[in-house]
Amino acid sequence: MFGDVAKFRRRRARKLVSIKRVSREHYSMYIRESRVLAALADQAENHIVRFYEAFVDQQYFYIVQEAMDQNLYEFQKRNGLNKLEVWDIRTIILQLLLALAKLKDMGIVHTDIKEENIMLVNQRRQPFRVKLIDFGSYYTIHDLASMWTPDIQPRCVRAPEVILGVPGCNAKVDMWSLGCVMGQMALGRSLFPSKCELEMLHAIFGTRGLPSARMLDAGIKTKMFFDRIQIGRDAYEWNLRPWNGRELASGTKSLRRRVPAKLDSLDAIEDVEHGFQGEDTVERADRKCMVELLDRMLTLEPDHRITPNQALLHPFLTLQHLSGCERYCEYYNFSLQRYREAGVTLPQAPLFRHEDSSEETVPGATQEVPKRKRTLLRRSLRSFFTRLLTRRRKKQPVVAQGAKDSLSLEDSAVPEDMPANTAGTSRAAHESMKKEKGSKSSTPLSSSLEVPEHTEEPPKKKGFLRRWLQTLSGCFSGCRGKKSVTTQDSNVSL
Repeated sequence: MFGDVAKFRRRRARKLVSIKRVSREHYSMYIRESRVLAALADQAENHIVRFYEAFVDQQYFYIVQEAMDQNLYEFQKRNGLNKLEVWDIRTIILQLLLALAKLKDMGIVHTDIKEENIMLVNQRRQPFRVKLIDFGSYYTIHDLASMWTPDIQPRCVRAPEVILGVPGCNAKVDMWSLGCVMGQMALGRSLFPSKCELEMLHAIFGTRGLPSARMLDAGIKTKMFFDRIQIGRDAYEWNLRPWNGRELASGTKSLRRRVPAKLDSLDAIEDVEHGFQGEDTVERADRKCMVELLDRMLTLEPDHRITPNQALLHPFLTLQHLSGCERYCEYYNFSLQRYREAGVTLPQAPLFRHEDSSEETVPGATQEVPKRKRTLLRRSLRSFFTRLLTRRRKKQPVVAQGAKDSLSLEDSAVPEDMPANTAGTSRAAHESMKKEKGSKSSTPLSSSLEVPEHTEEPPKKKGFLRRWLQTLSGCFSGCRGKKSVTTQDSNVSL
């Protein structure tokens, strides 16, 4: 973007490199891209273009990076814009999600995810091994969230919150763009073809439904595309304005008329155009799982849209929907082979689980407390309740025995000079005995019976409860955000 790219061979290393030339008019863009590529170059393999160096002359700035084969758009164009196979789409999406996960960890939003910026490294040696390029339009998450109406993303992959001008955009805009690229690979054409933003909204809302009233109310540019209609005293609704091809600024008609098949919903990807009658059951199941992931990537509400770390746990990428059936064994092994040919490994849930507890989990993903923490938790609980019961047993007999002794002493309180046979028959003696009982009961228990006063627990016992709470919080630190976890060797839900 905003530059020319050519391939050269370095004399010292005799290695083919790609040099991007940027004019001095875009100095700030050159500095931004050089800095972020230099920071990413220190990281491990993350499916982002490798940066070597940058230099300047009197007219241009130059960025030296690794040379690659061709971009994804050129590849599809050479193949007649035919749709890609499901296993190839899976291989590409996995690598791009790894790249977006790394960018999110570094607080970077690419904002220019499209087929032209997805490069095939070497299609002959490593089929469908891809890397993400062109960071000239990136923003930090903080800077993007502080912008009111950011002018970002190409129109064909622009997120609805960007079109409506909803403040506080974040890294979820890249997930929407990646979903559009994924749909384009599955269909062989643009998922939401349009010539203006109004037509784009008609294409999106006609497929995904209308957004919530809260999202429309928050949009700064909502009134450019919607009419607010009063339906009651304190009630109103938003109506999308009609679109007419003759009203376009370019004067051209809608591209929708040239689309081979209208996409009424994402389910049409499973049976678009003439359907997939030749597909086996396993291929249909795999395609259905792909549409489920695509549906979550193209969620209108950004707060409910899936994140890169969550998407890496989806069964479509982990092959969980294929690994449990013997009939799918051959298809499963073939999908694994495509992963290996591209130089990627099968994602595992513990490796890609994000530490942020605010991220919701993906249905079907395995989540449990590690075995070591489960054992430590059981021991801590057992020790705590054992100490608690022991203390209660030590306290309870002392109070009960003291009360029993006091009652026995009161009942047997008879004057020493009175005979036993006259004590029960004499009414006067009985009245005097009742008075003595009342006076004794009014006196404190400590005066009639020596019972040790309740003393404060020693610091050692107080520290035990504190240490137990710290141990318990440490056990749950690895499973934050879970409502209940059931251990494998116990039927008790903690």
